[in-house]
Amino acid sequence: MTFVNFKEILSQKRFSLEKIREKVPLSEMKSKSEEVKPALDFLRVLELNKDLNDVSVIGEYKPASPSRGQLSNFKVKEVVETYQRGGVTAVSVLTEENFFKSSLENLKVAGKLTSMPLLRKDFIMDEYQIYEARSAGASSLLMMVSVYPDLGGGIGLCRDLGMEPLVECANREELKLAIKSGARIIGINNRSFQDFSIDFNRTLKMADYVPDDLLLVSESGVNGYRDLKLLADFGADAVLVGSSIMASSSIENLYSSVKSLVESSKGMRRTRST
Repeated sequence: MTFVNFKEILSQKRFSLEKIREKVPLSEMKSKSEEVKPALDFLRVLELNKDLNDVSVIGEYKPASPSRGQLSNFKVKEVVETYQRGGVTAVSVLTEENFFKSSLENLKVAGKLTSMPLLRKDFIMDEYQIYEARSAGASSLLMMVSVYPDLGGGIGLCRDLGMEPLVECANREELKLAIKSGARIIGINNRSFQDFSIDFNRTLKMADYVPDDLLLVSESGVNGYRDLKLLADFGADAVLVGSSIMASSSIENLYSSVKSLVESSKGMRRTRST
């Protein structure tokens, strides 16, 4: 297993961001974000499943990871079409280049292939990336409380652009800040950025502090029915699934895994205690 310091990932992201800004200034990126078709309602799609008492399955395009290296050689077109065929609720696309071996271009390609909401998964630390996400067709983006400096401002900007962010929290203090800042979709990552280990207790410990009128997305580690059921019992409204299914040996195996998860997700969700 390869260990990558989280600070190193953020440092590389800042460097890459500055390089992009030199080529395409903020004013130009803002203009690009106004030229794309309106964003699909990511929040509403998740809420509809919650109303049906179903757990939403968000399938992720993730070619590689810092801990496992290359996961798959599947093209984004193959994966997105398979996810749509399998019936996922939404698609997450990694856009980080250095450690996850993807790009913003993959998000743009996905947007041309599907009518499902698209989530940009990356290390969002600047408003530039929010405009960038919208210009690429995103309906949502991952916003980590520990990374984005002005959470309330970032959430507001997303909404001004028609997107509803998935706000990721690592502890109760971050959760309190997310709620205070107006987050409507809360993400809890079961993976530690210290050693990349998976622990579903991260969702368990946080779930009951997420008000039931907000949406809770449990991220990482789902390998099948048992994991899905466990997280649903903890109170997750949705799960984000990436590494386990992206490592499938073939597209048909990927489809089978996705289809099984989606079929299992019906009628699973429980109401949290808050």
